[in-house]
Amino acid sequence: MSASKKLNIDRSALEQLLLKRFFFAPSFGIYGGVQGLYDYGPTGTALQQNLINHWRQHFVIEEDMLEVDCSIITPSKVLETSGHVAKFADWMCRDTGNNEVRRADHLVEEVLEARLENDALARKLAATSISGDQSAAAPKPSGKKTKKVAAPTKLDDAVAEEYRSILAKLDNYDGDGLGELISKYDIRNPETGNAVTPPVAFNLMFQTSIGPAGTLKGFLRPETAQGQFMNFSRLLEFNNQKMPFASAMVGRSFRNEIAPRSGLIRVREFTMAEIEHYVDPMDKNHPRFDEVADIKLSLLLSAVQLEGSEETVMMSIGDAVSQGVIDNKTVGYFLGRIYLYLAAIGIRTDLIRFRQHMKNEMAHYACDCWDAEIYTTYGWIECVGCADRSAYDLR
Repeated sequence: MSASKKLNIDRSALEQLLLKRFFFAPSFGIYGGVQGLYDYGPTGTALQQNLINHWRQHFVIEEDMLEVDCSIITPSKVLETSGHVAKFADWMCRDTGNNEVRRADHLVEEVLEARLENDALARKLAATSISGDQSAAAPKPSGKKTKKVAAPTKLDDAVAEEYRSILAKLDNYDGDGLGELISKYDIRNPETGNAVTPPVAFNLMFQTSIGPAGTLKGFLRPETAQGQFMNFSRLLEFNNQKMPFASAMVGRSFRNEIAPRSGLIRVREFTMAEIEHYVDPMDKNHPRFDEVADIKLSLLLSAVQLEGSEETVMMSIGDAVSQGVIDNKTVGYFLGRIYLYLAAIGIRTDLIRFRQHMKNEMAHYACDCWDAEIYTTYGWIECVGCADRSAYDLR
């Protein structure tokens, strides 16, 4: 079954129901609200807490992890050392007419997907016309004045395939690559039809100053990992100098998203549940690996994406590790545990895939990285990241 046929959900109706019953609502609504900021009502709060409770039971308690709670405000020096000040950025462009800001990769994705949908409709209408069924090819006149809608346009087969190939490896494009796509395919703001500026990097961290003098620069943390790394030596001592071990934390993180447009999918303030597992870099085995070795996962490999395809392969975690698809047993173990957690909270397993990061999109600290993605009405959305950070943050 193709991804587009896996869901039969009226997203607009569902969102209206959730808003009406106050699962969530835009923050500061009586003042016009702010994109990317939301409040949870009683039911939404209870749902979120249930997910956190199950996560804590599934990971922290079952695996004897060391849970901590660390500061949100982080001095600039910490995030300079971690690489976030220099590299924690997305690419943005501006509408040349109204100066509206768009995230460059999302703009390219939106425009190319719209063209492919338009192409599919044109092909369907052409096939309907050939079969002699004119009723589906054009709407019947209603007698009312209606806005004229442009007829769908069929793409050349080669162009359509080129679009699909670009979308399959879109995460691998840097700023220059996105700029070339925008120029080559005449990517414009679909809401205005205006051209957009070349992409520029935008750091996603919220900056602040610490103390009344304003001389100590800081940021709201973009992730909970740094607090855990800062306390590594204390945690190691707490664990009686024994390795491996894991720390865990649940808390708020903040990212100044360029143009949040997908409801709760992409927000500027959110709760993260994060684990850091510390292991000997010369021995990345895991004592419980055999418990997950036979679990079969849907894997989207980086090499496949670079070929312009999104074809997944079903493979057991044991086979994936032995064949070098997954880098080591510790990464494989946690991919299996993540899969079991998602299944336990009610995610359909046929809507879960694990996508391997391509070289250009790999985080600056990672040597292997996989995203657990869930298929939604917005398409495939990352919900969990699992990275082998090597010893980047502890050096």
